[in-house]
Amino acid sequence: MKISKELLKIIFFIVFINIKSNAFAITKNKIIARVDNQIVTSYELKNKIKTILFLANQNFNQKNVDLIKQKALQQLIEYKLKKDQVTKFQVELSDKSQINKHLKSISSKYQTDIDGMKNIFQSNGLDFEIYLDEIQTEFSWQKFIFERYKGKIFLDEKEIEIELNNFLLTKKDLQEYKIAEIELPLKNNSEDKDTIQEVKNEISKAGFKSAVIKYSISTSSSEGGDLGWINAKSLSEEILSMISKMKIGDISQPIIQTNKIIILKLLDQKKIDTSNVNQNELRGKIIKNKQNQLLNLYSNNHLSKLKNSALIEIK
Repeated sequence: MKISKELLKIIFFIVFINIKSNAFAITKNKIIARVDNQIVTSYELKNKIKTILFLANQNFNQKNVDLIKQKALQQLIEYKLKKDQVTKFQVELSDKSQINKHLKSISSKYQTDIDGMKNIFQSNGLDFEIYLDEIQTEFSWQKFIFERYKGKIFLDEKEIEIELNNFLLTKKDLQEYKIAEIELPLKNNSEDKDTIQEVKNEISKAGFKSAVIKYSISTSSSEGGDLGWINAKSLSEEILSMISKMKIGDISQPIIQTNKIIILKLLDQKKIDTSNVNQNELRGKIIKNKQNQLLNLYSNNHLSKLKNSALIEIK
């Protein structure tokens, strides 16, 4: 059976197109990093960049992509490390309320519900399932850290009662602050000084939010660094001493902590009459703040150890 030249041309054209299409797909979704036995693809990186910019209400343009590309890649590497740990130790979330609360909080900012948020993601070319898995992994990681280190969290009950009573005796009003943050990793070398100066330059040139997007490693970076309203007693003495002297719109000097550098911006402040404050709730906030400080320290230290021991190869 003979095949006509015209048919051969058609077959050749179809094969050629398929090869080109497959090659294009590979190029568009190539492996850009390996984290032990896991991979990070170009699709994941592009989706991460677009998601960060979308949630921060920033335009998806080349300038902004260049600003956050490295941070997005580092967040993906950390996500892979955390995912590996919670999978390895079979950490399961029996209670999904935290995840739903987080999703509702994000959705409410767009005046919709979770299903509406999925549609918004889809219409903006974002992968909601990846975003959801990152949230689930983060909450699973928090549970993993708590279970692993809860035996090392010791709080002095007498110290808490003294702190509570002293506050109620000496303060007529309870102060609350609306704060935004930039969190930087502390490397304890000359790079820290250079990074701080870079951040200050970015704040001066493009504003605080731009510096958050480009440099902050905190989970609050997707919210423009906004931490919301924080009770004065939920702040450490060092931060409270600094914030209480700031005016709305002021930006703090860098605060050096055990494993990070924090720069704060005071967005707003208000006073609440302490006569209307439930003392048990206030005591609970003091305890929770102290616990969270310790857990954050253990979380960052554990993640740092994973990074140091993992084979991370960026292509």
